[in-house]
This record gives sequence, C-alpha cells and structure tokens, in this order.
Amino acid sequence: MKKTLGLIAGGTAGLVLALAGCRASRLGKVLETPFSVVDQAGNAREYRLFLPDVKGGQIPLLVYFHGVISPCFKRIPSLKGYTGSPIEETGLIPFCRSRGIALLVPRAKYEYTFLNCPSVGWLTPKEIDGVEKIIDTVAARFNIDHRRIYLAGISAGAVFSHFLANRRPRFYSAIISHSQAYVSERGEVLTPAEKGPRFGVVFCYNIGDYQQLIQFCIDSEKIYRLEGYRTILLRDLPPKGHAWSSRNNGRFWKLLLRLGQRE
Repeated sequence: MKKTLGLIAGGTAGLVLALAGCRASRLGKVLETPFSVVDQAGNAREYRLFLPDVKGGQIPLLVYFHGVISPCFKRIPSLKGYTGSPIEETGLIPFCRSRGIALLVPRAKYEYTFLNCPSVGWLTPKEIDGVEKIIDTVAARFNIDHRRIYLAGISAGAVFSHFLANRRPRFYSAIISHSQAYVSERGEVLTPAEKGPRFGVVFCYNIGDYQQLIQFCIDSEKIYRLEGYRTILLRDLPPKGHAWSSRNNGRFWKLLLRLGQRE
C-alpha cells in the first residue's frame, strides 16, 4: 500500500513539474494558436501570442488589431503606401517583450470588399464573437492580470477596438484608438454604451493623415470626454500618413496605464 501511494505521489509530482516546465518553455516564445477557439459560426479562429520571459506574478495583456489589408491597395494612388500596419511593422513585439507585457494578435477571419478590393479587416458582426473568445481563452489559460487588459488598433482595427470595449465596458482597462474612432458603418460618431468613467481612451492620428479620420478622432474624443471618460488626443504624430506610430509605443503605454480603469 505504501509503495502504491508512493508511486501515485511521485507520479503527481512528476506531472506538476512537467506542467510547470511546459509553461516555462512558453516564455519568450511566439505561440501560434496555442489553444483552439471556435466562433459562433463554427469556424476555427487563429491568433498569435507573444509571451514575455517573466517568471512569477501576473502580467498585463495588450491585444492588437491591424487595419484593412489588401494587396489591391498598391494600385490605388492614395493607398499604395498603406500596408494595414500588421504587427511586425508596429515595433510592439520587441517593446512588449522588453516591458514584460503579453501581446495578443488575433487574425481576422472574414473577407469583404473595400474600395472595390478583396480585403481582410474587421467586420464587427462576424468577428466580435470569435475575437472575444480568443481574448477570454488567453486570459484564462495564462497568468494574465484581468485588471490590466488593453486594446490597441489602427484604422479599422481602432473602430473594432471601440466595439469590443463597449460590449464589455468594465472588462478592458484602456484602449488606443489610432487614426480612427468609435463610428458606425455609415460614418456616424457613436456615444459610449455606458456613462464613464470606464475604460480610458488614447486617441491619436498622424501628420498628414486622412482628414475625415482626423475629424472622427476629434469628435469621438469629445463625446467620450463629455460622457465622463478619461481621454487624451495626440495630434500629428510621426510618421507622415496613415500608419502605426511605432516611435510613440512608450508614450502610448504610459497613457494606457494612466488612463486605465481604477475599479
């Protein structure tokens, strides 16, 4: 009997050590959809997770959304230099690793036509369920601080961040709304779902960005502020045009921490 108990105890200890080693082996790695996620339409969802090499203690989570992506944009003069700002261009991967921040990058699933181009972006009604499930899965499976979950997006990704945050205004701490704002498909600037203060909002746009998008940022920041939210508007950031302002990553992060929910 004692021998049997010893074998069970030894096996349990070995399993615990193996699981701990498995978790430790993930640190500092790029994980490709480490846990399966299926959206309400039955489609498998993909994502990348960049984990910092931090042992012990809970870590903050930043979720990033690119803008609309299409190879066809190269044929449109006003968009030929716009790539959609995929995560590799933002500088957020090395930034988050150096700061001990987990970085989650969901992949858009559904294609649509934008400016007569086949595109991949963020169709809110189709995407939102799957993306929420991705975020919840990562937050539950890893040592994430649920009081420090942040959203960041540029262009269509910024709009999508607002819809996510307003679905669960007590869940996210703060968002970065880069070169777009909380607007409907018809271009109407929307009012937050709940009175503030809730999640903080960093609005920003670049030097020479599209005038309509600049106005959306200005108008949306005012609406959020009047609704009691903590906001800031950063104007005319580098680089010139419509792209993620990677030189401001440190500034963005400080503002997320400053404006984030305090409940």
